[in-house]
Amino acid sequence: MEQLLGKVLAIAFVVEVITNVIKNALPNLDTRYLPFLSGVVGVCLAWATGIGVLSTLEIPVRYLLLDYLVTGVVISRGSNIVHDLAKTLSSAS
Repeated sequence: MEQLLGKVLAIAFVVEVITNVIKNALPNLDTRYLPFLSGVVGVCLAWATGIGVLSTLEIPVRYLLLDYLVTGVVISRGSNIVHDLAKTLSSAS
């Protein structure tokens, strides 16, 4: 599980960097679209890398795309929430 959290944290960092690059490249972009943009990038990276939080935690998921969606949303919230998730899961086990 530590491997999964490391991967998710790394991808969360990449999503933050990509979102900041897009924000700097498009200065007139309305900031209310940034969370949506971050979510799309997060889901795309989760799907492209094949990293799914639910399947790694052995939670049965009927549709793999749903696992990527959940993972992408977690990733898109940034590295702080991933760190908090890791701390919570570590203390629970």
